[in-house]
Amino acid sequence: MKLNEKKISDFFKIINEKKIKSVFQPIVSLKTGEIVSFEALSRITLESCPINIEELFKIANTLEQSWKLDQLCRKCAIKTSQQMPLGKKLFINVDANILLDQDFVQGFTKEYLKKYHLDSNNIVFELSETTSIEDKHLFKQAVRHYRSQGFEIAIDDVGSGYSNLNRINHTQPEYLKLDRELIQDIHLNKDKYTMVEVMVNYCKEMNYKLIVEGIETKEELECLIQLGVEYGQGYYLKKPIDNFEDLLPDIKETIKKLYKKYKKTLDIPTIDSLCHFPCTLKTYQNINNAYQLFEENNTTQIFEENNTTQRIYIINDEGHYLGYLKRENMLCNLDAAESNLFKDSLIVPSHLPIKNVCQLFLENEHSRFYEDIIVLKNQCFYGIVTIKDLLKYLIK
Repeated sequence: MKLNEKKISDFFKIINEKKIKSVFQPIVSLKTGEIVSFEALSRITLESCPINIEELFKIANTLEQSWKLDQLCRKCAIKTSQQMPLGKKLFINVDANILLDQDFVQGFTKEYLKKYHLDSNNIVFELSETTSIEDKHLFKQAVRHYRSQGFEIAIDDVGSGYSNLNRINHTQPEYLKLDRELIQDIHLNKDKYTMVEVMVNYCKEMNYKLIVEGIETKEELECLIQLGVEYGQGYYLKKPIDNFEDLLPDIKETIKKLYKKYKKTLDIPTIDSLCHFPCTLKTYQNINNAYQLFEENNTTQIFEENNTTQRIYIINDEGHYLGYLKRENMLCNLDAAESNLFKDSLIVPSHLPIKNVCQLFLENEHSRFYEDIIVLKNQCFYGIVTIKDLLKYLIK
């Protein structure tokens, strides 16, 4: 980035004279209309300064002054957040490049929070997904750094480029924030609608909280509520301001009415509501351990009572489902018995509606009425559902 003397002079004037202020945009529940969090955004207060905040961060990076600018913005956000209502979280944008700055001070934020009697549980650090694309090692380093100090992580700008869900999955963030490009005129664009629908289902399965940015019209809001998006922010809901005011009553009421309109379609019972949680064994455990437990304590349900074959479910160290063994296979070490694992059960994600599971079961040529359905959550074994459970539900 080429810099002229005026821009360099303005940059250092902003830093030295602390010409930065924080404004806050609420993150809103699209079910209740209540504010759940605030995102801190920085604004330049230097008079007659042609630089905007995005350009300021680029200048800082070019001058290798990223940490000084980030520190100033962070201090301002934390100090002002003392006025934030109790029980809300503060989202702070952070540039992963600050970790490369020679002046970077590890643990600064925690110490600064103590000064204002705040806790790391109140802070969520937003890291841009574009950083993960440009420098995945730096991105992972930043995630490890903040998570080790007890902060939650949000990945920002998801969908702005080539989103890699596998890379996101390795990061295991608490929040995903969809880029505003996916939201603009979503009610008029089938491709955007489908992409957001996929992200809603993906976040349910992975247990991430999904936040959409850039809601600017009522039509966009309605479309997102219809899709089941839980949280949103944008100018239609409330512009960034320098205090923590609530939403206007008519906006709150609009959200409640729209959610009520689509509630029946959103509250479809999912298969995890019928789950049983049987005993599992990891691959390194001896199956005789299961027999001992079963014999010693009849109240411990090692096996499913309503399953005549009495099975035990095998997972690996990461919690991934491998298959099940029948009782007659349980007298040997799992390493030797691995070839005897049964793997023909129907496997479904936990967020799938019950009616969809029934349809899959009937369409699956390997399905048998004495087989259990395996339920996965976050790609790991979660539990089982029996056909008896499905029939009971359908009768009700």
